[in-house]
Amino acid sequence: MPKRIRVENMTMTTTPAQVLAGFDGFGSIVRCQLDVDSEGASTGIAHVEYTTTQSGASAIATMNNKPFNGATINVVEDA
Repeated sequence: MPKRIRVENMTMTTTPAQVLAGFDGFGSIVRCQLDVDSEGASTGIAHVEYTTTQSGASAIATMNNKPFNGATINVVEDA
């Protein structure tokens, strides 16, 4: 069961605050990081870490292949 999830295929305009708002309903978030390229632009990928594995599993089950901020996102376990 994952405590850390990877959110992929987000729009390039998605902000860390939007990711937090969209995923905090599954449990307490320890870390939320939006990947950026060398010029500081979003890559459309975020990493979210929860305090419990149940929260991460719930986020994957609920949000994978669902619309989020204008795009259909992929939510998977983060290595």
